[in-house]
Amino acid sequence: MYADRNARPSGVNAGSLVVAVAINAAVIGALIFSAPVIEAIKQRGTLIVENIPLDPPPPPEPIEPPPAIKDQKVSTLPERPSTSTNIAPTTASDAFVVTPLPLPPLPLPPLPPVGELTRVEPAKPPVLVEARPDPRFARQMQPTYPPGERRAEREGVVTMRVTIGRDGRVLDADCVSATSDEFCRATRLHALAKWRFQPATRDGVAMEATKELTVRFRLES
Repeated sequence: MYADRNARPSGVNAGSLVVAVAINAAVIGALIFSAPVIEAIKQRGTLIVENIPLDPPPPPEPIEPPPAIKDQKVSTLPERPSTSTNIAPTTASDAFVVTPLPLPPLPLPPLPPVGELTRVEPAKPPVLVEARPDPRFARQMQPTYPPGERRAEREGVVTMRVTIGRDGRVLDADCVSATSDEFCRATRLHALAKWRFQPATRDGVAMEATKELTVRFRLES
């Protein structure tokens, strides 16, 4: 009896084999059915990156300029008068000083009545009197006939321009035109020596003047 209890069976136990096969089948089945789960997990772990437009940032708030600083008037204190006074030394001449009183204002001239106009007389033109031959010396106006022209029996005409001084004498004489040089020379010398005039005047005052005269030389028949 004891020998049978301790003795091990020499063949394979059918029950154990069935259990082992069942375990392996369960493991293989678990592996087969677990594969899709692993794939799903892998797919769930895939990251898809998309560009999502961001909202534009809000505009910056306007910056208010600092308030302008107004010019502040600085009040200056009025200058205080100096308390020191320079006293001039007193002399004998300063002992008695009399300050003259101001004179009363002079009375104003009476105003002309309203509407009265003062007539202003226009300036009168000056009174001019031209020089003319002095009748007291009328016989001395004709020059001496030039001897050469008399011998040639030639008559002539001379126009002479003379400058007459304030005393009536001829200061200068020029020939404007003449028939010959002898007639001109004779007339000029005679005018400077013999001609006398009443001088020209301006408002009664004698003055120098210029005058033209014509002298004719004629032969007596």
